[in-house]
Amino acid sequence: MALLQAHCLVPAFENRRGNASEPSVRLAVETSRARRRLAVKHCCSNMRRRIAALAIVATAAAAPKFEDKWEKFCGVPDCYTELGLFPNATKAQIRRAYRSLSLEFHPDKNPGDSRALRKFNRVARANEVLTDDEQRKKLDYYTENPSEYWSLYGTFVDFSYAPKTSLKGVLFILLVFAALVQPALQYSKYQEYTKALVKAALARAPEGAVFRKEADEIVAEESKKRKKGKKTKMTSQEEKAFLKETLQRLVAKSDLPDEYAFPSLRDNLFVKVATYPLSMFKSGARSSELKKKIASGAVLDADEAQEVIEGYLGGADAWDALSGTEQHKLLSTKCYLKENFDKWQATRPEAASPLKASTKREIRQRKKGAPAFVMDE
Repeated sequence: MALLQAHCLVPAFENRRGNASEPSVRLAVETSRARRRLAVKHCCSNMRRRIAALAIVATAAAAPKFEDKWEKFCGVPDCYTELGLFPNATKAQIRRAYRSLSLEFHPDKNPGDSRALRKFNRVARANEVLTDDEQRKKLDYYTENPSEYWSLYGTFVDFSYAPKTSLKGVLFILLVFAALVQPALQYSKYQEYTKALVKAALARAPEGAVFRKEADEIVAEESKKRKKGKKTKMTSQEEKAFLKETLQRLVAKSDLPDEYAFPSLRDNLFVKVATYPLSMFKSGARSSELKKKIASGAVLDADEAQEVIEGYLGGADAWDALSGTEQHKLLSTKCYLKENFDKWQATRPEAASPLKASTKREIRQRKKGAPAFVMDE
């Protein structure tokens, strides 16, 4: 308004007595009029801008304001205010503002200043949100629609209080379940193995010959006792039942392979996991001991030789897949020596071919708990 008054008070250079024909006077009059028109136009434009700005401010004040009270983004104030930016800021501007503020409030430059540390953390959080397209999109949406922040809480914003499935909890439950199921599976294998041994002993198979011989002695002794006491012999049915019961008792007391032994505490999954490093260390130490013994020229016993040969074959399954004749040949020819084992392997017709289907089936059945002598029947 002051500018308008100044221009309105400019004296007219028009000569009212007839000097208007002079070019210089006419030019001055036109210039003065143009200045007055520009001043009025400028003043009106500024007035309109101020009125529009006041209207925007009044509208913004009347509208509900977005406040991130649950700190899903940056809390209060918002991320843009934290970095001193407008909502239309580019990523380059965001990065520049973040670098400037992070250097200013860095803990190394402000040791012991808790306010600077809080500001540094909030600036880092604001940069994290605004440089993430998805997070920034959510922030802009709730800034423009603050009422939706409450009504849609839990749909677009991450839950804070809703129950979440913990991966650690799921893994722990699975481990507990496996630890409970594993002894049951071991007991099932134990039962199948003992039944197979009893069946082999009843059929007088070579694998059950030891048990059958001891059981026959016990049955004969029991038969003598009954004959002396009751003067009666055992019937064939009673003898068969007693024989089977005796075999079951002998097999249960015998030393079974670890894979088919009665489940114990050491078979528990948690115990196995806890003792796995120790078992690996013992296995490595045992392997080194046998290698040193072979290198020194010492003769290995049957168990040690079998252990070394199983390593050459690729495991106990490959050893079990061999016939008894082949196993005896490997042990008798000292195939725990690598050169002897290579010679034996070169003479095998199936040395370069994979295991036969029947052998694979036998190995799978053996893993399930059935001994080799039962599968041959």
